[in-house]
Amino acid sequence: MRVTLNRQVYSDLESIMEYYMLAAGSQTAASFYQEFRLCRRIIAERPRSFPVVRNDIRKINLHRFPYHILYQIIDEEFARILIVKHDHRDPAFGAERR
Repeated sequence: MRVTLNRQVYSDLESIMEYYMLAAGSQTAASFYQEFRLCRRIIAERPRSFPVVRNDIRKINLHRFPYHILYQIIDEEFARILIVKHDHRDPAFGAERR
C-alpha cells in the first residue's frame, strides 16, 4: 500500500525534529525520523493491524519516543498519515485534518 502524508505532517515532523536537535542533539533527531519512517513502512505493509481510535482513523505508536501517528486508509491502494503528535497533546488537536 502506498502511504501519503497530509501536507501539515511535514510541519509536525519539522517541529519535532527541531525540538530533538536542540534538546538532545542531531543523533536523537535522526533516530526519531528513522522511527517515523519505520512506522510509515509498517503502515504500508499492514495498514489494518492498528486500532481505530475514532471513525476511520487508526493509531500507531512510536516505540522509543512519546509520539503517535494517526492515519486513515483511503482505499485498497492508499493510506494517508494525518498527524504526528505527542502522546500528551490534546486529543482534539489535528482532528480536522483529512
